[in-house]
This record gives sequence, structure tokens and C-alpha cells, in this order.
Amino acid sequence: MIPKRIFLFIFLFAGLFQLRAQSDTLVVKTVATKITVLPERSFLYLNEDNFFKIKYTGKNRLGRMELKGGTIEKKDSIYNFKATTGTSAILVIYEKLKNGTEKIALTYTYKLFGREVPRVTLDGVPNDSVIDKITVLALGRLQCKQKYGTDKYQVVSFKIYIKNGKKFDTLSAKGYQLTPQMKRKIDSMDVKKSGGILMFENIKAIGPNGKEIDLPPLRVYMRDTRTMQFGTGGFGGEKKLVVGGREKLVVGDRKKLVVSGRRRLVGDARWKWFRN
Repeated sequence: MIPKRIFLFIFLFAGLFQLRAQSDTLVVKTVATKITVLPERSFLYLNEDNFFKIKYTGKNRLGRMELKGGTIEKKDSIYNFKATTGTSAILVIYEKLKNGTEKIALTYTYKLFGREVPRVTLDGVPNDSVIDKITVLALGRLQCKQKYGTDKYQVVSFKIYIKNGKKFDTLSAKGYQLTPQMKRKIDSMDVKKSGGILMFENIKAIGPNGKEIDLPPLRVYMRDTRTMQFGTGGFGGEKKLVVGGREKLVVGDRKKLVVSGRRRLVGDARWKWFRN
């Protein structure tokens, strides 16, 4: 017969062994499905390429995808979401199970926006506004910028119509800068007779997505700030002369005056300009 003390020892040892065996049991956890769409953003541009990368983590495989309100195209590892209509588009991504069936693993709703068309300016002067002729000759740059957005655009080509008598001369340029030929024609314009109208059309620009877009036409009216105005004042037949907004005095019968490196001849009714 086993003594009670030995029996108690055997019972405690068996319990300790069972507890150790339970602590060494291997527990297998199920890998949760995780789908990441990069870049993370809440909107798509309408009728444009919207490029994404999609990462899948899980025990199954990545299945098919749908964009309700557009289409999805894949090239290599890049997905192109093209939204075509509406105010929102729903992305649906499926997970393919081992038995061949599919289940929805992710849904996400994107807001849809059209890009704001940038406004074209000539040296910062908007459509149907007045610009100094000397500014056009010194700079002569077409620029485009959104009113509210921050997307970057750059003009890559345009046509300009310059009035020549009763007709218009048409000149083309690559880039955003007026060509020397354009500036020569503008310099020869009589703003008072022609009205100083400059019209720009067929303006094309490159946007942030790298695609070329057409921009609205631009029309500006030049004023010649070099035109000199006379008024009487001062002493002994002095005449007040205004040149580019700055006043100068012409004394007596002096017929010539050099201003800003050019010589001016004084006529009875107007100043005539010619180069030294």
C-alpha cells in the first residue's frame, strides 16, 4: 500500500507536468487581410489619369477590382483609376479565396473633381485689361495660374494677332515669351490709331499631369506711357512735361531734350520720338 505522503507527491508532480505541456502548445494565428492603396487621398480628377499602387497582405490572393463610375487599367504594378462621370466613384477590391470564390475585401468612396482651368495673363495683366506698351516690350511673357487651386501650368505655344492697318498680322511662338519679331511689330504700332489691341489665341500649356491643354484666348489693350502731355506752369514760359508718370520742366524755346537715353523733338501739338 502506497503511503499517503508518496501519493500526494506523485499527484503534485503530475499536475506540474501537465501545466508545462500546456504552456509549450503551438498556437497558430490567422493572418488578417490588409489592403493599402497609395497614395492615400480622398478624391479623383475627372477624365484624367489617377495613378495608384495597391499592396495586399493576407492568406489568400488579391482578386479583381472595380471602379463604379469609371474604369481601372493596370500596367506593371501601377493601377490607373479613370473616373468618367458623377460626383463620386466607389472602389471595390475583391479577395480570391482558396476554393476559387471571391469576397469583398475593401470598398472606398472617392469624391470627383474637375481641374480648375487656369487664367492666362500677359505680364500679370488679365483678359480685357490695359497694359503699358513699354512693359510688353520689356517683358512680354504669357503666364497661367488657377484662381483658387495651386496646380502649376506653363504656356508652351501661342499665336498673337497684331493690327496692321485694316488687317491683322498673325505670328506664332513656341514657349511663353514674345519673340523679337513680335516685339518689333508691337513697337511699331501707333497705339492711338490702332487702339493698341493684342489678341492671343491657340494658347497651349502643360499641366501638373504632364498633358497639354488648350487655354482660353486673351485680349489686352496697350497704352503708350511714353506719350508726353503738356501743361503750363512755372516761370517765364516753362512747360511741364510728363514722361512715364514723372514730371520734367522744359524752359524757353529749347527744342531738344534727352530723357531716358533717347532724344525727343518738341512739336507744337505732340512730341515725336526717334532714336539717337
